Amino acid sequence: MPPVTVQAIVLRRRPLGEADKVLTLFTREMGKLSAIAKGARKPTSKLAGATETCVQARFHLAQGRTFWIVTQASVERARARLHRLLVNAAASLYACELVDRLLEEGVPDEALFVLLSKVLDDLENSEHPMWTLCLFENALMLQQGYTPVLDTCARCARPVDGEQIAFQTDAGGALCAPCAHTATGVLKLSRLAWLTWRVLNAGGQAHFPGDPAADELERAVHLHLRYHLDREMKSTQVLWQLRQELLEGGEVC
Repeated sequence: MPPVTVQAIVLRRRPLGEADKVLTLFTREMGKLSAIAKGARKPTSKLAGATETCVQARFHLAQGRTFWIVTQASVERARARLHRLLVNAAASLYACELVDRLLEEGVPDEALFVLLSKVLDDLENSEHPMWTLCLFENALMLQQGYTPVLDTCARCARPVDGEQIAFQTDAGGALCAPCAHTATGVLKLSRLAWLTWRVLNAGGQAHFPGDPAADELERAVHLHLRYHLDREMKSTQVLWQLRQELLEGGEVC
């Protein structure tokens, strides 16, 4: 195969040998692929800046025996500020890991590429990184077909309303009061959190609703997505631990 030029986001990188890196790239044109960046771990390497996680760059690739080989790379979005913001950086790594787990090799998904690129841009400047990540997770659920049932009971289809709404991931959505009374593992959503989620799932825009509604919705969205993926990301523990430490310190995230 002749050399190719692609636009890509670095989802993951790991060391190879003394100076090389193996990259997992999410390309706009070819989907996910693996590539070797030779010498990229050397401080003087011209590939060093373009081969860090979350960076978006234009890569020139040549076909090797097993992997693609990075011959040139030019950074389009370095997102350097992420590395100075702990929760924002952890959220970005989680977003990349999540997309990595969802993608199959060589299957293009331009809509997902645009979605990931946008959330990484947003996280670089977000004052509420967990909320920004929540919006990404919810948009991802809508794209993947994991939309929860919110207007009617997910068990009996009765209308759902009230000042406090029960949500159960196993059932796939909100529960009416009688069903919630007999259910286990139920999350409680305030009316504001529930209404905000309905707006998002209808394609609307929602600003940060403040605490505790944002906390409730962040947790419910994350658990609903995790239930459908039937797995948890490795970066989740670090992300939520940082979030908890900041909350205990009185900082908003």
